[in-house]
Amino acid sequence: MSSVDVRVGERLIAARDAVGMSQRDLEQYSGISQPTIHRIETGRREASILELSALADACGVLIADLQGNSTVADRVLCAGRTNDTGTQALAAYMIYAFGLSQRLDELGVSAAA
Repeated sequence: MSSVDVRVGERLIAARDAVGMSQRDLEQYSGISQPTIHRIETGRREASILELSALADACGVLIADLQGNSTVADRVLCAGRTNDTGTQALAAYMIYAFGLSQRLDELGVSAAA
């Protein structure tokens, strides 16, 4: 019997909450049923890589963020003139964009001309 990493579910809840989505909203945007999302979030079911991809895309995060092995934030330094919510949101978006770029590079998707 394989063990399920309950931290994936915790990270999914945090990502979903960060964008203000309910499990039903996430179902709509990811195509994964609400009961399945609930089981993943509570650690009663492991998510496949395809499910993680759909859930991550719907929440605007990377698969690595849900798996807990994203290193992009560790390698990016963001500086702003203020420490307000807008600046923090922009920094989070930039980290996401850099991570997405890294993922596309890993998949061999070339940059658009």
